Amino acid sequence: MEENNKKFNWKIIAAIIVSLFMIFCVVKMGELSNTVSSLKSTISSLQNQISHINTGINSIYGNVDERLKKEASILSSVDYSLGEMNSEAHTVPVTIKVVPKSLTDDTVVSVEADGNVVILQRTGNEFSATFPVNMFITGRKYPMINITADGETKTELVESISLTALYNRYLPYIFAYIPPFDDYTDGKLTIDASLQLDVKPASSQSDVKLTKIEILTEKNGKEISRTDVTDDILGKPNVDHREYNNHIPVNTINDVEYGDEINIFVIAKDSLGYTYKINAYHWNEIDENTSSSYAVFDNSLQVYDSNGNLLTKAY
Repeated sequence: MEENNKKFNWKIIAAIIVSLFMIFCVVKMGELSNTVSSLKSTISSLQNQISHINTGINSIYGNVDERLKKEASILSSVDYSLGEMNSEAHTVPVTIKVVPKSLTDDTVVSVEADGNVVILQRTGNEFSATFPVNMFITGRKYPMINITADGETKTELVESISLTALYNRYLPYIFAYIPPFDDYTDGKLTIDASLQLDVKPASSQSDVKLTKIEILTEKNGKEISRTDVTDDILGKPNVDHREYNNHIPVNTINDVEYGDEINIFVIAKDSLGYTYKINAYHWNEIDENTSSSYAVFDNSLQVYDSNGNLLTKAY
């Protein structure tokens, strides 16, 4: 009987020890969880501090770089403005005003822009000129200022004045793409998709409007279909300020073989006579195991004049 009591007592003691150990583990796990949470909070705080420090360092570098540029510049000040575009010549008048840091009685200032050299007229310490610039210039293009005095010429590229794609400030903005919902079976490519079209004016004061919009399908560079969707898009209210999702009817193209390329474009015309060609969809299937079908998000914009001449091809 006494041995049984001893065994029972040991069981109770063991149970108590196990219970206490479990309680200890639970407490430690809680403490560990709090420690982990505290560490996460500390890490997050450190990351925020590092981010602020990096921002501060970048700002310091930016300020130093800007100050060094100003000190190295041959110009005390530079300013410019754009006038009304000439849609017939496809140009924009650019007015530039500069004040050189160093001046003499014989100082001559000129500007090189769009392949032309223009002499700036002097009024006191300021030199200015207005000259036309092709508004369809592509690539990074900036005016070059030349200052000649005492037989010496100094030059500076004014990167604060961009002459690239000035048409974006005057002509409507158009973005279009077609998600690649298609099926190719037995020589037939079936496309059932919704045209995503965003049309906006260059500014709230712009009076250049779109007058016609078409969907053009080409196979290997040749037109095979064209659909006028002007009323479906321009007939809606607030067309200049919102995005439109327009469903294109199922378009079944017969006699499509491996290696053929299918492109769907949005063709838009505006009130000035400019035509915009935007690539919204591309399909190409090389063989049974290799296919390529995608929406063209870069839009590959092409702009033509009223005579069909290509003015720019932007990517």
